[in-house]
Amino acid sequence: MNFKKIVKGSLAALMCLSLTACESSESGSGDSGTDSAYTPAGDLTSYVIGTFGPTTGPYAVYGLAVTNAAELAVKDWNAKKGTNITVEKADTQGDQTQAISVFNKFTSSTKVAAIIGGTVSGESIAVAAASQDSVKIPMISPSATAAAFTDDAGNNVFRACYTDPQQAAQIADFSYDSLGAKTAAIIYNADDDYSVGLEASFKEEFTKKGGTVVASEAFGTKDTDFSSQLTKIAANEIDVLFIPNYYEKDVMIATQARNLGIKAQFVGCDGWDGVLDVAEANDLPNLEGAVFINQYSPDMESVQDIMKAYEAEYGQPINSFGINSYDATMCLLEAIEKAGSLDSAAICSAIASSKHVGILGELAFDDNGDPIKTPVYVTVKNGAYVSYGK
Repeated sequence: MNFKKIVKGSLAALMCLSLTACESSESGSGDSGTDSAYTPAGDLTSYVIGTFGPTTGPYAVYGLAVTNAAELAVKDWNAKKGTNITVEKADTQGDQTQAISVFNKFTSSTKVAAIIGGTVSGESIAVAAASQDSVKIPMISPSATAAAFTDDAGNNVFRACYTDPQQAAQIADFSYDSLGAKTAAIIYNADDDYSVGLEASFKEEFTKKGGTVVASEAFGTKDTDFSSQLTKIAANEIDVLFIPNYYEKDVMIATQARNLGIKAQFVGCDGWDGVLDVAEANDLPNLEGAVFINQYSPDMESVQDIMKAYEAEYGQPINSFGINSYDATMCLLEAIEKAGSLDSAAICSAIASSKHVGILGELAFDDNGDPIKTPVYVTVKNGAYVSYGK
């Protein structure tokens, strides 16, 4: 039992109390959402899984992948096991208040047995906190990377993706141990929590390994010219340039860095997934050889079947959010089968002790509900994503 997690979860629940109480009053759920009174609908062959995320709006590409892949996993499970488990999908548009409304509906009306979600960190944190004051229903997020999602919640909350501190530390270790880097520079977005957090974690880990971060330069979200920051970096001899941003900025920074004569190895995190979607032909030579950590690489043999099945079912390619969601859902279904019960505490205990072997390899959880999984390193080679070392 993780005492630290219980204490933090209680504090988070208190912070969320007023909003949750308001939502509960409006939905008429009253005290029926408490753990002692909560009974999921159905039985072990016919229960409901809830899943939510932004399936409309600017982040729909993420929410659709999570909710659709959860649905596909349940469909495959039913076909294999002869069960009639159903999935209820809900759109939050990435909004925290809407996410809590969805949670209240799931637990007061639909009576789901467990949740796959949320998709983005903000909504996931809000629902995880709300669950501490009502129904501590099992939740596995395939994609909430913010540390607070599990840090500030209780033992019913798990994630299947790397945390931001995890992936920054892993790419720092990779840079030092596998690339032989001893000096590094960083260019990051000071307006973005994702980028700021990755910068801090990389710097801490790389320094701990024995490396030296000789420069760390910040820019703003609206910036497109990075010559000032890169000129300062170019004045140093560096082995790697850590670029912890989202793919649009990563492409611009990589091209401008090469134009300024920076020859260092580019390294990054999962925000790099998408650089090839926005890169122009003249950008590709500048991205060649860049290495980033991700949930998977499209050339992995293990993902070929799910890529084909998902596109056949939904008419669009799957992404890392979707593949993680499929694995997380299968892990959850196995845990419920192992628990032999729809009791939330029993399911949470089964998840905590699970070692699910899925598409992306073994998925297990530490005491904080964070994944224990082998990182995947992807490189850009001849204009394609390739597993590092191939």
